[in-house]
Amino acid sequence: MLGAKYNRRRLRALLLKGFDTLEFGLDFENYNSSFESFILEFRKLKDFAQMMGIEQSVPLGDMLLTVHRNGQRFYAYKLSCKDFSIAFAESEMKSNSPIFVRFMSSYIWSYGHKKAYDHFMNWFKCFGVKPISNRLSRADICADTDQFQFIQNDVKGVVTRAKSKTEHFVNEEYTNGRKFSGFTVGRGNPMMARIYNKSLEIKKSGKTWFNDVWNENDWNSKNEVWRVEFQLRREVLKELTIDNIEQLFKKIDELWVYLTVDWLTIRQPSSDNVSRWKIKRKWKHIQKADLAYEPTPLIRESVKQGNLKQLLDQAAGLMMSVASISDHESITNTSDVIKSWFEVNLLKKNTTFEVEKDRRKTRFLHPDTTSADD
Repeated sequence: MLGAKYNRRRLRALLLKGFDTLEFGLDFENYNSSFESFILEFRKLKDFAQMMGIEQSVPLGDMLLTVHRNGQRFYAYKLSCKDFSIAFAESEMKSNSPIFVRFMSSYIWSYGHKKAYDHFMNWFKCFGVKPISNRLSRADICADTDQFQFIQNDVKGVVTRAKSKTEHFVNEEYTNGRKFSGFTVGRGNPMMARIYNKSLEIKKSGKTWFNDVWNENDWNSKNEVWRVEFQLRREVLKELTIDNIEQLFKKIDELWVYLTVDWLTIRQPSSDNVSRWKIKRKWKHIQKADLAYEPTPLIRESVKQGNLKQLLDQAAGLMMSVASISDHESITNTSDVIKSWFEVNLLKKNTTFEVEKDRRKTRFLHPDTTSADD
């Protein structure tokens, strides 16, 4: 009977490997002439956003993207939606790709890394230009598990090529003192590892849709989830002969072996030489993680609801600010003012509620254009 209980427990065991961040550049035969009209439009929208203090929107393909008031390093124009951000250089550069893309965590987990990339490249066709290559800038690969917890004492058994180790703690809400929440290994340039209590982190970040990701992959919800995550930048990726997205996807298993066997292990310290320390069982468990993750429509819907909650929280905060400044006596007074302001703005733009609602749908939920047979 003991064996039967053990088997049931094993059936509900989370060990989920996947990507959490992807950043890459896109290269073109003639960027300047191909994107001249788009850059001109982005410049106008950015200038207007800076002048008015309000970020602008632009429809591109089946998406509505926000044009930010500021760009980012090397890139004059930054656009984003809830799925990804995309930055454009003013003109071609010698050392960097003229377009830089960053996939959000929710985008990757709701589609899977391959479909997310295919979705993006399909959307990118709206520019009428096909990239000749891509350059991978950063990849964060991780494994989530509920079978083991990492403890402060594990830090003593870390054997790694990195020089730095930093422990992290969080304040306990109902008890005195601090709770160990994980540790980092390395400084992040060109690589680092983060081992931390993901259950605690999502309470702070609001990414509660991760609960559904884990539930779909045999999570025992009574257990906290710990994450082992590696952040790799271009310098180390090139050393591993991973230059682009396609090479990364082909070498996932090989990369995981390097990270968890060669670059970092957690062992049981003893009087022997460090090379003879026995690898801890929890780390052997991490080493065995494979990439069998298959997202479901439930996950995408959970991400959508997470976006909705964030918007409602923001809206509630803005309403309270309006009420405070205007010294309103009730929520009704504030709601009436906002409704009136909203209607006036629709008239100014010569548009309607339905039109604006439809335009913004894809800002928060990229349409799934793939069939069930893909």
